[in-house]
Amino acid sequence: MKHFDLDSLPSFTKQELAEHQLDKAICLLLDHNDPVCAITLAGAAEEILGKLVERSGGKHSLQEFIDACLANGSPVGEHWKPKDFADIANFFRNELKHYVSGEDITVSQECAHEMIDRAAENAWRLTGRQSKEVRRYMAKVYGA
Repeated sequence: MKHFDLDSLPSFTKQELAEHQLDKAICLLLDHNDPVCAITLAGAAEEILGKLVERSGGKHSLQEFIDACLANGSPVGEHWKPKDFADIANFFRNELKHYVSGEDITVSQECAHEMIDRAAENAWRLTGRQSKEVRRYMAKVYGA
């Protein structure tokens, strides 16, 4: 059995890992037309970056979505909880990462856009900057 010197391996902060995941998600979507893997990687980045935003005292993009949904109110006779809206927003990420329903799933580019957008928004809220890949994604998808 090979013995590894763990001290010689590279070390990364959670922010560095999440930014790398986001950039790779963008590459998978734009360069390889792979929304499935893009959603999975962007979802991981979105969650990590969101927690970092929250720890720094800010509001992450998912919480902003939940708050907006709650502000609009529930349909008459229904009571929606914050988790209900989180589950809706994370449907594709969760279906691709976990065995949730066991049903077949159709995944579009737009599904990947939603997750990449949330992750990129969290990165912006955390750092106030966009990576080269995020800028390329914004230009390609939104013409920005």
